[in-house]
Amino acid sequence: MACFLVFSCSSTSAQNEPQVSVSEFAQIRTDKPNAIVIDVRTPGEYSGGTMEGAQNCNVKSDTFRDQVKDIDKDATVMVFCKGGVRSAKAKKILQEMGFTNVVDLEGGFDSWKNGGGKVVQP
Repeated sequence: MACFLVFSCSSTSAQNEPQVSVSEFAQIRTDKPNAIVIDVRTPGEYSGGTMEGAQNCNVKSDTFRDQVKDIDKDATVMVFCKGGVRSAKAKKILQEMGFTNVVDLEGGFDSWKNGGGKVVQP
């Protein structure tokens, strides 16, 4: 399965930045409607609810790199997991693959839900 992000941004500043808050993540999604949003949780977690427009690419899967390899390396890619640990791993992998704009949600999907973020069924 190919994953497609919902952002595009020419800045490379996100590469070295720490995780962003729920409000910052939401603002980036608003500002960058074509950014690519990747839910890096397991398919089981994903099926229980995710963010609107998010594609599931399980970072724990041996095929994670294959799933994301065809994404534009200069696109803004937004990643999240359940609590923030796996998305940090995914961000690192993506950067190693040459992605220049990776945004990682602090506190993951749990923070998104607790902050009032919209949850949809895939």
